[in-house]
Amino acid sequence: MFGIRIWHNRISSLKNPMENTLETTRRQRVLTRTQERRQATPKEKKLIHLLANMACSLVNYDYKHATTKGVIPPSERKLIAEWHYLRVQQIRRIERSLEPVATLKRVYYKSILSPRDLKSLKLLWLDEDKNRVKRVDPELDDILSEALDRGDTLKQLFQTIEAKERSFAKTPCPGIVPFWVKEWEDSEYDINYFPPSFSAWAAIVDD
Repeated sequence: MFGIRIWHNRISSLKNPMENTLETTRRQRVLTRTQERRQATPKEKKLIHLLANMACSLVNYDYKHATTKGVIPPSERKLIAEWHYLRVQQIRRIERSLEPVATLKRVYYKSILSPRDLKSLKLLWLDEDKNRVKRVDPELDDILSEALDRGDTLKQLFQTIEAKERSFAKTPCPGIVPFWVKEWEDSEYDINYFPPSFSAWAAIVDD
């Protein structure tokens, strides 16, 4: 019995270092994962703020609707609807700016005199699981880069290529960027800013 106990103690003493090693390894992995956790980008923060703001707005509307027995003045009802619709449109644009609908492929001249001059510019996008390519005037590089960065749609990009500039309209127009988008961009994406031209563009009717 005594010999068996000694052997058991030896086995226990051999197990402990291994357990300590495993525990240390686990802690190191946890620390590494914590250190590698990245911060949200400015665009991601905007999207988070918009989603949170819309959620709070919906909760506030539900509270008012419940406590006033469904009686909310028509003017206030219309304003709330416009704010909610605005939030949806803003969220969509930020999502597209995080994951653009197309990409630009640039080819530069191999020259010492002009190492950064564009030789050709192509717009690449996916259409029904098929890769599409459109050759574009290299002079539109900055304009298209800005349009992609700001969440323009494919139709709006094609319109920009044709007009050689970003076009804006106060009322819905196929392929034209809404003017309220420019107002929002000029406000530096202020979350509390309501673009003056949005009401005309949305044309919400409270019936």
